[in-house]
Amino acid sequence: MTQLSRHEERQAAVQILFACANKTPDEAEMDLVYDLVVGDQDYHAFLPQLVNGVLARKAQLDADIAKHLALGWKVDRIARVNLVILRIAVYELQMPEPAPYKVVVDEAVELAKEFASQQDAQFVNGVLKNYASVDAQ
Repeated sequence: MTQLSRHEERQAAVQILFACANKTPDEAEMDLVYDLVVGDQDYHAFLPQLVNGVLARKAQLDADIAKHLALGWKVDRIARVNLVILRIAVYELQMPEPAPYKVVVDEAVELAKEFASQQDAQFVNGVLKNYASVDAQ
């Protein structure tokens, strides 16, 4: 069996969280979604840590993201895939031992390019840059 890379685990997290965006699935539903996304590939504890962490803190993550949006923007205006990517990135930045900021942002931008568009990647990058600049003060 192949082992997912860290980037592939982030890709899987986007897909799993996108599938669960409108509700919190029960254990059986979550197992099915994992099976559909990762199949028989092995993954590290990082993937469930991302998925479970984002699901558990979704409201707080959305509030943190909302504080860093441009004037007039609200979380409910963000495309669902972009919101999932932003939630993952902000969650990663808030972890006890986060990956370096540059890695998290680069990964989020790459995920936005893969799952959405260049314009979406620029949006994600802008929100995360604002998040870092405001939180660094």
